[in-house]
Amino acid sequence: MALPRIVAADEDHEFLLELVSLLAPEFDVVATATDGKEALNLIRFHHPDAVVLGYHLPTLSGIDITRHLTQHPPAPPVVICSAETHSLIVQAARRAGALGYVFKKFARRDLVGALKLALRGQSFRSFNFPNPFDEPPPKVE
Repeated sequence: MALPRIVAADEDHEFLLELVSLLAPEFDVVATATDGKEALNLIRFHHPDAVVLGYHLPTLSGIDITRHLTQHPPAPPVVICSAETHSLIVQAARRAGALGYVFKKFARRDLVGALKLALRGQSFRSFNFPNPFDEPPPKVE
């Protein structure tokens, strides 16, 4: 069976290389970009099964691309992968049509699963809850 075809774009070239390495065992990464307009052109050309987009892409943000894809169907499912954790940005991505939102610091943990869910039409969002076991116990006086 053929692997799902992915276009990945991120403003950070080094992080983009990490994404490709992370995704390669389970997906066919058919194209990558570090610029929003380039990413949109590659998506139009390759017609991938899903897309991973950074938020801060130059020329067109990941949210702008998502909105454009949603307004011009058929649109592949989109997962935004960003260092931005503010709830307003996560909500903006969802309103634009992204099915997934993965925090960059949790990409290794969450991205493959988020893409698999997006390919099934299901949503995903990284959670950043503090682990109570990581904090020192309170002082008892």
